[in-house]
Parts: sequence; structure tokens; C-alpha cells
Amino acid sequence: MKTLIIYSGRTGTTKRCAALLAANIGADSCDVFEIGENIPQIADYDCVAIGSCVRMGVIDKKIAAYLEKHKAELFKTKFGLFICCCLADKVSEAITKNFSDEFMDHAAIIDCFGGELPKDKIKGVDKLIVNSIIKIAKTDPTFKIFEKIIPESITNFASVLKEE
Repeated sequence: MKTLIIYSGRTGTTKRCAALLAANIGADSCDVFEIGENIPQIADYDCVAIGSCVRMGVIDKKIAAYLEKHKAELFKTKFGLFICCCLADKVSEAITKNFSDEFMDHAAIIDCFGGELPKDKIKGVDKLIVNSIIKIAKTDPTFKIFEKIIPESITNFASVLKEE
């Protein structure tokens, strides 16, 4: 099974998740591309996985545009969508906000691979926001964040894509 993995991220988390997904599927049968690279035709693959970071509740605009542009092609093949999101309580909201009912109906799987808050890779206003999120999470036990990638989600996602 030949798999195309397309991703977009800002701090390296989504890139690592795409690489882990490829390893779980079988790296020799996967081609991994960052959005903006010369991405091959969807028709050349048995299945496709598309992933994005979530920032302020929104997926990367290049991924959103790619999904819209290639919707018809995607709906003819098996595909899955994944996000990397640090705000555990906002995952469902991020999925429904960013993926239409059409995508929800056609996707083999849509999941969150967790997230990271790498303060050393974040600058400016984003760093202030991340520091605030961490501070809130430490003082409010009801405010849940992901501080790491969730390997089980990636393994499950790969299993669904590999199913015949």
C-alpha cells in the first residue's frame, strides 16, 4: 500500500508526527511532504494522510486550501486527517471547526496526535500565549493540555489507514 503523507507545522511537532506515522505504516511505502513542496498526484497513492498544527483553533491555511482544492480527488481514495493540538479540551471543537461534514463523512479517520509546547521554538506573542497556557494548566486542574505526542493515537491512525 503506497501512502502519501502531507503535513504543515510551525515548531516541528507535526513533522515528527508525520515521520512517526510513516514509520507505523511502513516508511518504505510512504512519501512524506511538507505543504508547499512539490506534492505528487493523489491518484498515484492508495491512501493519503494530511496533518496540521492547530494555532488559535485553526489549522494551517495552506493545508485548508489544499483540502478544498483536492477534495474531489481525496473523496475517491482512502484518507485520514490529523491535527497536533496542545489544548486537550479543544480537540473536538478544532476538528469540527476545521473539517466540514463532507470531510467527516469521507475520512477513514480524523484524530489528534497530541501536541507539545516547545518554548525554545516559539517567539514573540506566541511565547506569551504559551507561557499563559502553561501557567493556567498548572493552577487549574480542569484545564487540560497535551505536553507530548500521543504514540497510541498515531499507531491507531496507521492501523485504520492500513486496513483493507
